[in-house]
Amino acid sequence: MTLLAPGANAALPQTTFTLGVRHGGLVGADIDVSAFLVGPNGRVRSDADMCFYGQPSVENSAVVQRSTDATGALFAIDTARLPPSVDKIVITATIHENKATFSRLVGVNIDAGGVQGHIPCPGMDETALILAEIYRRGTDWKLRIVGQGFKGGLAALATHLGVDLAKEESSPPPVPVAPRAPVSLTKVVLTKSGASSKISLRKASSGPIRVTATWVDNGDGRDNNDDLDLRAGILMPNGSMHWLAASHPGSLTQSPFARHLGDVREVSRDAPGTEIIEVDPQIAQRAGGPVALVFSVYSAVTNGAVSVASLHPVMQVEHAGQTVECAYSFPDGKAAKNVYTYVIGTIAIDGDSLDVQLSGMTSPAGSEKTPWIVRTAKGLDISFDGSPVFKGGNTFAARLLGAGTKKYSNL
Repeated sequence: MTLLAPGANAALPQTTFTLGVRHGGLVGADIDVSAFLVGPNGRVRSDADMCFYGQPSVENSAVVQRSTDATGALFAIDTARLPPSVDKIVITATIHENKATFSRLVGVNIDAGGVQGHIPCPGMDETALILAEIYRRGTDWKLRIVGQGFKGGLAALATHLGVDLAKEESSPPPVPVAPRAPVSLTKVVLTKSGASSKISLRKASSGPIRVTATWVDNGDGRDNNDDLDLRAGILMPNGSMHWLAASHPGSLTQSPFARHLGDVREVSRDAPGTEIIEVDPQIAQRAGGPVALVFSVYSAVTNGAVSVASLHPVMQVEHAGQTVECAYSFPDGKAAKNVYTYVIGTIAIDGDSLDVQLSGMTSPAGSEKTPWIVRTAKGLDISFDGSPVFKGGNTFAARLLGAGTKKYSNL
């Protein structure tokens, strides 16, 4: 059976099933697996929506934690018992008291009624993870593998989901204060080429910057031309460019301080294709200066001619409850035909500020060259001067086609 990678999803065949999480043990540290019921806003309704060892049954036994041990946990789930106010079940894992990081694990396996997924953990220096989501799709329910990390452990994860954790206080008791309001979520949608918006990176404990690209089946009846790949070119402070893709996944803990979470190949109108790249919010400090990334989706020539516009690619950049979405509306779908690469947008990171800009640029027809960026007095300049890179990596064909074009530092 094929394991779902982070970003992939599949339909659940029944409403009642068991969900198992196997992560293996950590010497000197305990892992707690929990489930959160959240609404359409991605946040819990109250503390009663937390299913964990201290509250093993929630929402009229819709989610019950049956067992937990040093290597995993088992839940019984009945989605038919969930009210309309619950949009998804978020499955999480946290390392108690942040005594270790998930990088010490080989990976985490999830099995929901026979639908299975895997999250590779090498390089993960976080102490809390969103493992998976069980979410509504019309009248049905689906499983999505996530793999989103948080460096702040349980506190950062709980805040992300809208939980207000009470902190222990020493005597004398503190002066009563008004309850803290949940962290507000903000979302900006960019639709025009050149439009931009900023995200604050001051909350480094909220985990990595998460860049998600999604697209849909274009409904043309073919199953070989809807497989896009999310890619990134990373402009380092010294002017070199680093390549990031499923074939070159990178790392959060060492250069380039960004990682690709894996290739997703199955897509339909009901189950959009999704690929994810995570970026360390302190990438500029760790790399020694301003860093910029250009994000694109690519359809290989072997997939056949396809209109990028017909796949409706969208990119979301998320950090600490802030979201910027790049959803370019192609003015002429024909202009996107017979091209293999669409540049969704760029992000520029300098200190604790991140600037997202929508591009809307497509490669020349028939060209396999990749997007390249340079810094100018006016900002980032995008061109298609990068060497071709195929799924297999820096193959002989790629080197031949890339003769005379700009080269990536890691290829």
